[in-house]
Parts: sequence; structure tokens; C-alpha cells
Amino acid sequence: MKIFGKKGIECRYQSNKAKLAGFEGYIYGQTKAPAAGLKYGSAEKDISSVGCGVAAIYNVMKFIGKPQSFADVVKDAELLGLPFFGGRFGTKTKKLGRYFRLHNVNFTEYRSFEKFTKALPGNKISIIVSWNDKITDGIHFYCVYPDEEGGYKSINYFSSDRPFDFNPGNLRKDRFVIAYGF
Repeated sequence: MKIFGKKGIECRYQSNKAKLAGFEGYIYGQTKAPAAGLKYGSAEKDISSVGCGVAAIYNVMKFIGKPQSFADVVKDAELLGLPFFGGRFGTKTKKLGRYFRLHNVNFTEYRSFEKFTKALPGNKISIIVSWNDKITDGIHFYCVYPDEEGGYKSINYFSSDRPFDFNPGNLRKDRFVIAYGF
């Protein structure tokens, strides 16, 4: 299979689309089926190991009422040049805006931890990008949104089958990379 260029993107798109077989739910865990076995970037890495960025994009689009298939999100991300080093290192942290501008989605980018934590309660949903506990394990993208009880829930913070309670007090300035609010 051709892995580079538009033909490679189209081949991955067709394969990913077939594997999804009508999936329309949230991606609560990128290591869970059906997302886990899909491919991302010209390096053809498994979504289970490098797909948290595109999973976060997909979840936000669904949450704000502009759902797209996950295969379409992956394809658009690839066409926009979002895979970092062919997808070997996931998604470029400071380039998600390209996707949302393409789809006419208003967002705010937060490069300051203080500005983000102050703005978090006013966002319908946010994407947080932070270093994992061991910096050599890389970074992780996940979504956080306010729940009906005045707390927060997370999507794909931990790989699971459902959203988890999230405590914003656990956010750490030394692990913060960037965040996006919607």
C-alpha cells in the first residue's frame, strides 16, 4: 500500500472507514475498538498509541454538534499536516487550530496555564494537552467538559468505555503544553 502523499492518505482513509463500520459514539478510550486499530499518518501508526490528538478533535466536533466520522477527522488532519513526524509522535500540539478553522469552529487557544485555568469554567468543552507523568512517555490530548452537578468530566483522559470525573485541581503547570477552549 502506498503510504505517502494524497494516495497514501486516501488508502488509509478507505481502510479506516471500513474498520469503523458506522461507529458514531464518543472515543472514550483510544486503546479500545473500533478506534484502536486504525492507522494515522504516513508512518501508519496505530491510533491506540498516537491517536489522542485526532480523538480529541473528533470528540469536540461531536460534542459541539458538528459530528464527523472519525475516519474523516483522521483524513482531514493528515491533509492539514497535523501528524508530527509522519504520526510517529502523534499530532502537532500547536496546529489543531488548522482543523477547526477549516470547519468554521470558533475556539480559543491557550498557551498560558493561568489563562486556561481561569477560562476553563466558561468553556463548553476544552482540549488539554499535557506531558505524561514520565516526560519520556510523551504528551496526551484529552477533553474536559463541565457536568450537570458543577464538576467536570473527561473524555480519553484514561482509556475507558465512559467519561470520568475530572478534578481541575489536578492540572499541573509544569505538565501543561497548550489547551483549546470551545
